[in-house]
Amino acid sequence: MEHRICVGAFVVQDDKLLMVNHKRAGRYNFWVSPGGGVKGVESLEEAVIREVKEETGLDVSVNKLMYIEQMHFPKERSVKFWYHCELTGGTLDCTAQEATIEYIVDATFMDRETLKVNEVYPPMLKEDFWEKVKQPNVQPKVIELRELINY
Repeated sequence: MEHRICVGAFVVQDDKLLMVNHKRAGRYNFWVSPGGGVKGVESLEEAVIREVKEETGLDVSVNKLMYIEQMHFPKERSVKFWYHCELTGGTLDCTAQEATIEYIVDATFMDRETLKVNEVYPPMLKEDFWEKVKQPNVQPKVIELRELINY
């Protein structure tokens, strides 16, 4: 079994959350906050900034670590560090090669009601995220191990 370190970004703008749509015909169609694997010797924060840019075309700065999520599927065990980030620039665009090879077909800012009616990840977006993101000093919350069903 391989082990992987991953990062993800929560970017809130006008009470909406940045999400990307992973869609693969006959396999899956879900929305997730941008993120992915850490490469080489880059820091977690550098990886977050890179992943947001690759998947959405947007530039961000890293604010605070909010969650540490544990995941697994048959061939991989991963730990994902979810950060709250601030939008600093860029143009919303999910056509970069790094996005298309991951079957990302859309990137948008979603309001809470839209999040509720779609298949979205990570699961805390439908739970305590919206209250936690408002708090100035938060301790990262460790999310118990969950099985990935879309891979």
